[in-house]
Amino acid sequence: MSFITILQIDGDPLSNTDVTVLNSYQVEVIDNDNLLEDPDADGGQQLDVSGVPGFQGDSTNFETFETYAGDIGGQPVTFTLVQFSNPQYIIVTSGDVSDGDTIANTNNSIIGAPPSPYESLPSFVCFTSGSLILTPTGPRLIETLKPGDLVVVGDGSNKPVRWIGRRNLSAAELKQDPRFCPVRIRAGGLGPKRPSRDLLVSPQHRIAVASAEIELHHFAPMMLAPAKGLVNGEDIEQLPPDQDVEYIHILFDQHELVNVEGVWSESFYPGDFTLGAMAPAVQRELRTLFPEIFQGNGAYGDTALPVLKPYEVDMLRANLSTPDGNTPLPAGH
Repeated sequence: MSFITILQIDGDPLSNTDVTVLNSYQVEVIDNDNLLEDPDADGGQQLDVSGVPGFQGDSTNFETFETYAGDIGGQPVTFTLVQFSNPQYIIVTSGDVSDGDTIANTNNSIIGAPPSPYESLPSFVCFTSGSLILTPTGPRLIETLKPGDLVVVGDGSNKPVRWIGRRNLSAAELKQDPRFCPVRIRAGGLGPKRPSRDLLVSPQHRIAVASAEIELHHFAPMMLAPAKGLVNGEDIEQLPPDQDVEYIHILFDQHELVNVEGVWSESFYPGDFTLGAMAPAVQRELRTLFPEIFQGNGAYGDTALPVLKPYEVDMLRANLSTPDGNTPLPAGH
């Protein structure tokens, strides 16, 4: 699956010498050729722009397709303007551009843009296992989140990410300890379009599940189940240690549920065991940001839902379903 980034700017570069980037939207490339062009050679859609607010048309052709040049702090950039009506949208064709940057000295002249090979665009990335997380502006790859970015949480509100952690494990490390190999939940493995695409999570990562038996035995309509307890050898399986994996953790001011690939999944929960397993530098960073979580006695707060133990998941597995990640959960979950 391939993505590029569309950027919203604060004005038309034809009439403004400087333009500032307001927002960025990662969109899937759905073209059947390798060129971004205007119009598309065979009249088909090129990008999934359904999550870009105010975007006109369906990307078969664009409102305009003009090339501009400028600089950010003296470093050259080029971009193609694809919409000049409010809001204004661009696609960067060379250089490094981020939210909040001001592109100065735009050339203020109309020059038709040539077709661009997708793989030549700075924001073009192919993902085989990247997870899409729901934000107020639509799904985003979890790899692109930064502290401060808003994410949709279980009650339907938007909460800022406070901290992001990454852990790379090589295939060699996984062979030494296969317990850390990721669990793959195939598309539809937890119900229709749940997840909407194959989802890779760490074995201890917990997913929201429900069943009549859960309510009967635990007096709760929903609980969290660790991925390793959901493994069934068919559409949910633990992968062999044959390739590297990067685990990404996002932390909020409290434990939250987030929509990942259409299912409700937990945010990072800094339990004592988890913190003890982290590198000293990571612990120092968390101690600075969240001193309360090192005080013990549950100072960080409870988990968003009660937690099932792996053997309990195993007993209930045949009857488990997962709530629709696109439907906010009731108050108190």
